Amino acid sequence: MERETQVILACPPTNINELLAGMGVPEYVPSVDHSLAQCADCGTDMWVGPNQQAAASRASGVTLLLCMTCSIAETHRRSGPAALGHLGGGGGRPRLPS
Repeated sequence: MERETQVILACPPTNINELLAGMGVPEYVPSVDHSLAQCADCGTDMWVGPNQQAAASRASGVTLLLCMTCSIAETHRRSGPAALGHLGGGGGRPRLPS
């Protein structure tokens, strides 16, 4: 499938709290059901939630796992209207800090 037609699954990088420090945004806490993956474009470590994992496995080859930064750049490259959606979540047990 052509990249331009793949659905982008934007995932928060593992340093999301550092990037948003001082902006008044609540701290991001992945659940125990989140796993680590690497952005398909830049290779940064990112958190993939259970709903994103399920979508990616159900539609293998149709989805593109990108960090939030690369997903914005990819959307811009496509230069067409973007449809944004939220896969839900937020109900899992928080991951304890290591």
